[in-house]
Amino acid sequence: MTMQPDLQANPGTILETARTQVLEQGMGLSESQLVEILRLPDRDLPAVLQLAHEVRLRHCGEDVEVEGIISIKTGGCPEDCHFCSQSGLFDSPVRGVWLDIPELVKAAKETAATGATEFCIVAAVRGPDIKLMNQIKFAIDRINEAVDINIACSLGMLTQRQVDQLAEWACTATTTTSRPRAATSRRSSPPTATKSAWTPATWSRTPAWNCAAVP
Repeated sequence: MTMQPDLQANPGTILETARTQVLEQGMGLSESQLVEILRLPDRDLPAVLQLAHEVRLRHCGEDVEVEGIISIKTGGCPEDCHFCSQSGLFDSPVRGVWLDIPELVKAAKETAATGATEFCIVAAVRGPDIKLMNQIKFAIDRINEAVDINIACSLGMLTQRQVDQLAEWACTATTTTSRPRAATSRRSSPPTATKSAWTPATWSRTPAWNCAAVP
C-alpha cells in the first residue's frame, strides 16, 4: 500500500475521504489527516470505529487473536494519568498487589485453556527496574516450561536494552507510548525504544487500541 502525500483534507469530509482513500484507492492517510480524525468530536466516534473495523476486515480478515492479560503489579504507579485508577497519586480503591510466579503460571495455563494464543503480563509502573526485569525473566521461563503460549509484556516505558532483553526472552514488548501520549501522563517523557502507534501508515494496517482482539 502506498502512502498519500501530506495534504490537508476537507474537515467536513475527512471520514468520507478516509474511506475512499484507504478502502477504495489502497492509500494510507497522511499525518495531518490522522490528526484531523483524532480531533473529531465524540459524536463521530462510532463512525470512526466502524471505518477502522472495515479497514481491519479488508486487510486482516475476520480472524482475531485472543489475548489474556494479568497484572504482576497492580496500583501504586507514580504516573499521573488522570483516567487510570492504577495511579498512586489519586484516591482509588485499587490497592497495591504483587503476584508471585506460581500465580502467573496458573493464570497462563488458564488463559491457554480458553483457546487464547497470547498471555500478556502488565505492570503499573513508569518503567521496569532491574528487580522487575529479573522477575519477568523468571516468570517467562517458568511459563514456557509449563504451557505453550505466546508471551507479551506491557511494562511502561522501556530502554532499548530492556526491549532487547525481552526480545531475547522471546517476549513481545509494548510500552505506554504505543498509545497516543496525549491521553496519558502530562509529564514529559524520555526517548523510548518504540515509535508511536500513530504513524502515517496506521490506517493502512489496523488500529492498535484493542489488545483483547488483535488481528
